[in-house]
Amino acid sequence: MTRREALALLGGGVALGVSRWTGVAFAQRKPVTFPTGAIIRTLTKDLAPESITTSALFHEHLSMHYPIGTPTSFSDDVALIVEEVKLAKADGVGLIVDGGHPDMKRDLDALRRIATEAELPIVGSGGYYMQRSYPPEIATKSADEIAGTLISDAKAGRLGAFGEIGQDGGVLTADETKVFQAVAKAQAKTGLPIFTHNAYTGTRPTQNPVPRDAALKQLDVLEAAGGKASSIAIGHVCCLDDPKAEIAIALAKRGVFVGFDRVTIALVPDAQKATTIMAMVEAGYASHVLLSSDFYSGRSLKKNGGPGIAQTLTVFAPMLIKAGMSEVMLKGILVDNARRFLAFVPRG
Repeated sequence: MTRREALALLGGGVALGVSRWTGVAFAQRKPVTFPTGAIIRTLTKDLAPESITTSALFHEHLSMHYPIGTPTSFSDDVALIVEEVKLAKADGVGLIVDGGHPDMKRDLDALRRIATEAELPIVGSGGYYMQRSYPPEIATKSADEIAGTLISDAKAGRLGAFGEIGQDGGVLTADETKVFQAVAKAQAKTGLPIFTHNAYTGTRPTQNPVPRDAALKQLDVLEAAGGKASSIAIGHVCCLDDPKAEIAIALAKRGVFVGFDRVTIALVPDAQKATTIMAMVEAGYASHVLLSSDFYSGRSLKKNGGPGIAQTLTVFAPMLIKAGMSEVMLKGILVDNARRFLAFVPRG
């Protein structure tokens, strides 16, 4: 295929380095295949991955109390969230992964009600967030014991992922390392996908920037404990000041998905996030990109004048089109990549 032909497939918008382009088939959005028996597990039923044909958001929050420990939350108004999810569905969202778990005060019953009343599938997640939110027993349990609890919780709650699994600072604490190991062990026994929270604090990257090697070290721990790279998404990579996508590409080369899951949130400007994604595309790793917004604030509700839960589609996606991404490729990221990440063959 000539450079001109490749550009025609991509809509003619950007002069990509096609000599390194490994995703021309991805640019054409050829049919995705899944292993026999693969499912996406939602809170209400198991879905065939092929049944998801519209955008899936792999990391949002429809039920949580943030900051951790806050006694009340806008998400306690379940009827309000139902209406916001209906609006997101009208904007093109077909599935949402809720990234909360018990130490975030996530309410599974509320999520089931939202899924049912809004008629939109929701994937529930399990795990532990980070050191400052851990229950006391984490300090005394082994990684194997924690993994056993995670597996039991996943079965009892019909959970379809482990996430968001994070760290509180630039270096994993001993307990955080143990939780990462436990999550990887639980994945090995269940098949469930994992998505992480990469370290950052503050409202601007200059206050406490994400260490450039934090994402790679998270992956090191997960893989050493038995985690499967193709079912792992390292999150918040978009928070890095990495316009050339050096860390993102290094992660993709190891087979994981790369989470740009804080789009529309400050820290690093959205325009730079788009630049980083396009650098991944040019390097041939579009099939490793995942998009989401980590929705967690009442300010973002449409009721309050915000862009709503679908802000990844309505605010950020047009920036990628403007940067030169084709509509076909964008749909491949929002639909195909998301369902490839979430699909798993149940074990045990």
